[in-house]
Amino acid sequence: MEAFVGILVDTLNSMIQKERGLLCGVATDMEKLARLLSTIKAVLEDAEQKQFTDKAIQLWFQELNGVAYEIDDVLDDYAAEASRVKYKNSGCFSLMCYPVAGNLMFRHRIGTRMKEILAKFKEIADERIKLGLSDHKRGSYFNASRETGSVVKEPDLVLGRDEEKDEIVRVLVNQVSDNQNVSVLPIVGVGGLGKTTLAQLVFNDQRITEHFKLKLWVWVSEDFDVKSIIKALIESEQGTSTGDLPLNALQIKLQSLLEGERYLIVLDDVWNENRQEWGDLKSVLACGSSGSSIIVTTRKKKVAEIMRTLKTHCLSSLSDDQCWSLFRQWAFDCQEKEERLEAVGKEIVKKCGGVPLAAKALGGFLRFKSEAEWNSVKCSELWNLPEDETGILPALGLSYLNLPVQLRRCFAYCAVFPKGSEIEREEVIHLWMANGLISSNERMEMEVEDVGDAVVTALHHRSLFQAVEKDEFGHVLIFKMHDLVHDLARSVMEAKLGGTESKRTMIKLKHLRHLDLSESHIVELPNSICDLWNLQILNLNYCGKLRSLPKGMRFLRNLRHLCLRGCWSLTHMPSGIGKLTCLRTLSMVVLSGKKGFRLSELRDLNMLRGELTIGYLERIEDKKDAEEACLIEKQSLRELYLVWHSERTLQRYNDEEVLKALKPCPSLQYLSIRGFKGSSLFPAWISTVKKVVVNESAAEYIVGAQESTAAAAAMSLSSLKQLALRDMPNLKGMLGREVQGTPGVFSQLQSLSFAGCPTLTLPLPRMPSLKELCVTYCGPNVAWASISNLTSLNSLHIRETAGLSCFPEEMLQNLSLLESLDLWWVRDLRALPRSLASLTALKTLSITHSPELESLPEEGLRGLASLQELHLDNCPNLLETLPSSIQMMTTLQSLTILHCDLLGLRCERGGEEWHKIKHIPHLQIW
Repeated sequence: MEAFVGILVDTLNSMIQKERGLLCGVATDMEKLARLLSTIKAVLEDAEQKQFTDKAIQLWFQELNGVAYEIDDVLDDYAAEASRVKYKNSGCFSLMCYPVAGNLMFRHRIGTRMKEILAKFKEIADERIKLGLSDHKRGSYFNASRETGSVVKEPDLVLGRDEEKDEIVRVLVNQVSDNQNVSVLPIVGVGGLGKTTLAQLVFNDQRITEHFKLKLWVWVSEDFDVKSIIKALIESEQGTSTGDLPLNALQIKLQSLLEGERYLIVLDDVWNENRQEWGDLKSVLACGSSGSSIIVTTRKKKVAEIMRTLKTHCLSSLSDDQCWSLFRQWAFDCQEKEERLEAVGKEIVKKCGGVPLAAKALGGFLRFKSEAEWNSVKCSELWNLPEDETGILPALGLSYLNLPVQLRRCFAYCAVFPKGSEIEREEVIHLWMANGLISSNERMEMEVEDVGDAVVTALHHRSLFQAVEKDEFGHVLIFKMHDLVHDLARSVMEAKLGGTESKRTMIKLKHLRHLDLSESHIVELPNSICDLWNLQILNLNYCGKLRSLPKGMRFLRNLRHLCLRGCWSLTHMPSGIGKLTCLRTLSMVVLSGKKGFRLSELRDLNMLRGELTIGYLERIEDKKDAEEACLIEKQSLRELYLVWHSERTLQRYNDEEVLKALKPCPSLQYLSIRGFKGSSLFPAWISTVKKVVVNESAAEYIVGAQESTAAAAAMSLSSLKQLALRDMPNLKGMLGREVQGTPGVFSQLQSLSFAGCPTLTLPLPRMPSLKELCVTYCGPNVAWASISNLTSLNSLHIRETAGLSCFPEEMLQNLSLLESLDLWWVRDLRALPRSLASLTALKTLSITHSPELESLPEEGLRGLASLQELHLDNCPNLLETLPSSIQMMTTLQSLTILHCDLLGLRCERGGEEWHKIKHIPHLQIW
């Protein structure tokens, strides 16, 4: 709330200073309102601390929230009128120029509303005194740069659960009940204790996999709908949607899957106490073979009593030592700090009740706190509240209260997402922006989107967000919230907002800031959309039938994000879009060079960030047209996609000069080039990009003989880290023969992949930083021996290669740092080189689909002193014996032999080869 009020104060003050022309007659009331807001803002910190223990303060928050939204709506009215005046009256760019008579009605309306709001707000401000709220500050603030720079190592989330896992596995594998069609084993424990994690450990245990023919998992949560659960079980097995089938059809379909099979089903997070509903579901499930079982995880003992047939497993709390081990991984970034705060930290950990989520969350936010704040947490009164009174664990309540004020409302807002849902970072940042929860930080020169990124990162570091997907740079793309954390967000939202949020949504339709039409079948947008003066985000992602955008879009001067990924039918943009100087993201839109949209429209959009796609580059006749895009001035642009299409209308190819003219800012993170028909090479500037992906290109080299000395020197200062070359039928090598000895080229490259490059024959250059190499479908004539030059190589993948019976002996020499070797569909391979023994650091060796492979080298395996995992799959010609040296490989932890007909039978328990492998902990023989 404090952050929201702060934004309102800043907006009011800015309005009063800049636009008095429109506010004539109401400016005085707005100044009074700004002062009152500042007064309220000063006590919000104290109100946040007391809201969990004082119902009166919760009601006060709800009243305050309602009036704050009314203020925000008035400001939107102002912004809409200001935009109308500025851009609908040609040549009149100052509100001071607007005739007084023209806005009398507006002034009267806004003046009346301001007086009503002032009266309400004064009562709320006076109430703060009766509630005893003070303006004392904790002194913490959100240092976004520090938050985004902190890297917290993920702790071991399954700490101390091995014995409990083994106990449950033994029960499920060994129990056979004569009087039950299906056995039910509940796992019960408080929120955050690790019930789901324990169930996952059991579900994925090798003994469970071998014992049960079928394994299904369904997350149930608070809505126990029998039809939905049956549908989810079917989709869990089939991997595809069942569509909208009636209940009876779903029941029959599920029984056909389960009938006669010994299955294990996990029903995760069950709350239902209705015996009849459980009976209805169980009757459908009671068709498996003897030994079929269901695991139920629940917080409620009554649920376990209703559903169980086996003894309930009550999940134990972690010991203080285990909790401390988890806490310290998140709380300390240096030994000195741990030694200084260990005593108070252990006192805090004792109050976590052995709940891992609480220990993790507390450690996460205390990592950035002073010693005084640690002591304040230890002595907090919130610890004394019972869980059922607050609705949340006290430790998580402390996590919320100790969030910087700028983070609290962003976190609480996430309660609008359904429990258990996966949330896209970009979507939630746009929603925070549209609801006024974040704003730019001028002091730190941060755009509002950067502030949003920092908020996501900070909440992730505090364990309130769990990362589901990250990009290659470590940024969280998709996250979710633990059920208990979602409960916390919902409790905060309900305490503060009451029923005002939905009401406000109705009010704000006329001042829309965020419009999401993604994945709709819309063909064209109405012109009326251009009257949405306050629109900041327009999401049209994957509107595949959208043909065009309204011409009046140039009037959307507040538009910051135009999202057009997957708009396949959209071939041009309306002229004048270059006037949208607020635009930050132009995501995946296809732009044409000659028809409709011209690249010069991009000239003034220097605040672009995120993604930009420029398509139909074959239509550009003159490189000057490309230069007019001025991409080099767009310093915040992160990803650039350049596309030449196969249908060419020009008689000549000018791809090389066009690509050279599209030089971006050196800070570009990612570059994709598709359809490039340059005959020999790429411009030197591509070496300034960290990651480059080239698809369907006619080039023969990346650096060729035509490069000037200056260009070659530029590439020697390369910052290129990742390079992927795909479907390049003419590619001979990375360097032309004439420049093979050029020093420093690709010196920083760490990851390199070739795919579909059948003419690749030239030796690979020396790349001293290269860690990963992947060669896929490139033919047998690759200069395999030159791989030995890659002395820093950590991972080598060779896939989809025919016509190669053996690799040269020298290929694996000098690779003393190689840890992973993956051979997949090297279909004519008959033997591995003896130099395999030189891979002294190798940890993982995987050979899949090599039907001609006859043996593994005895001497080769003898030298693999670090090997931990050996995977053999679909190698039916492998001989009947394993090298005897495998018995001496004490580091080998996992051996998989699948579809190796001759060898597999002899390696099973009791077989002739069993004595060689019985010491290996994890075996999978099939």
